[in-house]
Amino acid sequence: MPNQSKHASINIGLIQAREALMTQFRPILNQANITDQQWRIIRLLAENGTLDFQDLANQACILRPSLTGILTRLEKAGLAVRLKPSNDQRRVYLKLTQEGEKLYETIGAQVDERYDAIEKILSKEKMLELKELLLQLAQIEQSLK
Repeated sequence: MPNQSKHASINIGLIQAREALMTQFRPILNQANITDQQWRIIRLLAENGTLDFQDLANQACILRPSLTGILTRLEKAGLAVRLKPSNDQRRVYLKLTQEGEKLYETIGAQVDERYDAIEKILSKEKMLELKELLLQLAQIEQSLK
């Protein structure tokens, strides 16, 4: 008889749900020739304006060494720029270029359409409830300290 934990399926369920969602969004991202990680960065910069490198890494759930390479590719594509304040050379801020903002608007509209289709299946209430539960789960580390 298999040995099963009553909670083991939560992690797998989250991964499976993410993959199911990404089947809706990957074709949009592929058409724009950007990766999921690049889209997360573009979306966060579009929604927040300028972000500190560390804040961006944390919010995008991307390790700092990986973020460096992704940002280099976004810069080469003309989608993002790094900014160094003159009063603190240790810090790096990032923001979208006009081209990056245009790409966000184009892809964002398509992503919103897919979310609208998902919302029709699940309902607006369930989508809001899911978002709230995921936010609570994301904050569990602080709650258990």
